[in-house]
Amino acid sequence: MRQLASTVAIVTALLVVALAAPAATEDVGAAISAANKRFSEAVAKGDADAVAALYTRTARALPPNGEPVQGREAILKMWQGMLSTGIRDAVLTSTEAAAMGDTAWEEGTYVVKTPDGQVADRGKYVVVWKKEDGGWKLHRDIWNSNQPLPGR
Repeated sequence: MRQLASTVAIVTALLVVALAAPAATEDVGAAISAANKRFSEAVAKGDADAVAALYTRTARALPPNGEPVQGREAILKMWQGMLSTGIRDAVLTSTEAAAMGDTAWEEGTYVVKTPDGQVADRGKYVVVWKKEDGGWKLHRDIWNSNQPLPGR
């Protein structure tokens, strides 16, 4: 009986590990890179509507030096404000991504430039992605600058 219980425990543990493993059937890294490309293209056009459409309906953005922003409409307003500063170049570089079911996470770096090519900011980010309406969308988005705070 003890051996049966040990065998059941081992099989259960193996099933949990197998079910929790990242999905091999879909290249989540490629899907996220494609979404990041659409993000950069929308920023280049100054299209806050297109940027906001990349987020889930219940997304939350966690911008640096600001309060969390909840929901696509609020995220649209946040991006309208950011893009109104003239930023037109955002390069996102994914450094790691993995998925489990309809949720994925990504870590990466960003560089944002002004229209004259000057670096306005550079930093790092973490995004939790969710499948919504048949595609991967940003669900939780946090980023912070590598630039020193003014006066430091």
